Amino acid sequence: MKKFLSYLIILTVVIVSLLSLQSEDSNFSLESLFGSDDFEVHFIDVGQGDSSLVITPNKKVMLIDAGTKESFKGLVDYLKKVGVDTIDVFVLTHPHSDHIGGAVDIMNNFEVKQVLDSGFVHTSVTYEKYLDKIDEKNISFKVVKAGDEFNLDGVLVSILSPDKPKEDANNSSVVMRVEYEDFSCMFTGDVEAQTEEEIINSYPDIQSVCLKVAHHGSDTSSSKEFLDKVRPLVSVIEVGKDNPYGHPTKAVLKRLNSIGSKVYRTDLNGTVIIKSDGSDYSVETTK
Repeated sequence: MKKFLSYLIILTVVIVSLLSLQSEDSNFSLESLFGSDDFEVHFIDVGQGDSSLVITPNKKVMLIDAGTKESFKGLVDYLKKVGVDTIDVFVLTHPHSDHIGGAVDIMNNFEVKQVLDSGFVHTSVTYEKYLDKIDEKNISFKVVKAGDEFNLDGVLVSILSPDKPKEDANNSSVVMRVEYEDFSCMFTGDVEAQTEEEIINSYPDIQSVCLKVAHHGSDTSSSKEFLDKVRPLVSVIEVGKDNPYGHPTKAVLKRLNSIGSKVYRTDLNGTVIIKSDGSDYSVETTK
């Protein structure tokens, strides 16, 4: 009995100590230790590229973009590490290589049930291999457009763009808003100010808790008008360390700071994980 009480006291002390380590910006949580039934968004560090993972409370999975060809192994390893074996929805926002570079490897390593595409056709070998792999695997393929909606296991996904064919890939990016109860997140691909203006004219009520900052923090995106409408509490920039493009730009960081958004960057913070019970949320980072 005394031994049991000693173990109980030690366990209590450990749990109290772990709880004291938790905060909104902590890279540690009891959920990650014991498993979580929360809604999760993972902004995966794939260098100078994009890849975001959405996991519903019942473990349905949506992957948005697949980083570069060079980063595919790290992306595949990360997905397996967090327990992904099936991707219910695979969204490729646009066909630039820093977004679809790892797409073929994703389809080779995981069961992919459906691919959603912007419909913008690219002549690159990477894009052709991506389409060939979809045919080879006989994966359901759909071109989405503004106004489309679907429900992923209680999570509402609303497509806000593209509303019509455009002349360049960036502005043809799939933009979508994901809602789980009172928590929301905006995914913007590489859209620029032109498309941002079209979105806010068509969808005036797009305030979101979280924003995946467009085009790696390029000054061509994240206009003041767009940010004033979204007003994210948390903004995540997926960007490579010491990249040659100067991303993110000082102007974009200044605009994000001016609206009081907490900014995370994959080059500085590593992979950024946001968990929500539908009301409150927490942020974890791997660095």
